Amino acid sequence: MDERSPCLAISLFRCGRLTLHLLYAVLLAVFYPHLNQTKRRRTLKTWSRQLLDILNIGIRTEGQWPVRGEGGYLIVANHVSWLDIFVLNAIYPARFIAKAEVRDWPLIGWLCKRSNTIFIERAMRQHAASINRHVSLLLEQGVCVGLFPEGTTTDGKQAGHFHSALIQPAIDAGAMLCPIALRYQDKNGKQSSIAAFTGDMTLSRSIWRILRSPRFDALLAFTPALATAGENRRVLARAAQEAISQGLQNVAAMRQAPEQETTSAVSQSLLSAQSAYAPLLLPLPNQLPK
Repeated sequence: MDERSPCLAISLFRCGRLTLHLLYAVLLAVFYPHLNQTKRRRTLKTWSRQLLDILNIGIRTEGQWPVRGEGGYLIVANHVSWLDIFVLNAIYPARFIAKAEVRDWPLIGWLCKRSNTIFIERAMRQHAASINRHVSLLLEQGVCVGLFPEGTTTDGKQAGHFHSALIQPAIDAGAMLCPIALRYQDKNGKQSSIAAFTGDMTLSRSIWRILRSPRFDALLAFTPALATAGENRRVLARAAQEAISQGLQNVAAMRQAPEQETTSAVSQSLLSAQSAYAPLLLPLPNQLPK
């Protein structure tokens, strides 16, 4: 363990705070389904930020959130850890699509159900079609939905293959696709593996590992939104994967060299102008015609 890691007493104290925060979540979950959409978003955002604070995880962003308004977007991101959902919710709350197995996890599964997580049976094609119709309707109603198209967690060094099936609802609803590159790093900006939830790692082991670790940050690099109307889902999946891969590469390069670009310039460079998918890009908010 790193010499700067917290002592056992501090880790146990943080564990106690985490337990109380989960109990608080149980209380919130009783009332959560009865709140209106605005209050749900505010509650989810606040609780997620508090969770990250307890776990001693900071949040950093690169670029600008690429769209205006409060909903009707499909957020896609690379998948590194169970923390990803809370990191994204701490910035822009959404209803996430998760595998059905999560529903059976003790306590966590119940909390996910109460927070309106969308569960999908991966092996049942007919169920997937039903989920697509449901997600499309949510997007049309202005609800923001989150998705990890890799379908599994990775070490976060690069984006894995993006599955395209669950991107179809964004096309059907004419909703914008918002790719976000997600990376965990130490205080010096070097990639951190502390949050990685891969292999045979259990949830309890992952949580304790984080509690016993020094502070690290979750970095979200916003990339330009992608237009979906009339597009092919496989093309969109490749475009989103390319955008996120490029975002991860750019962030890594920035951490190795002095920062010389402004935030807006970084945001615009996350997807190469030479990309075959450049025509899909939507203008950033500060580029919209007045």
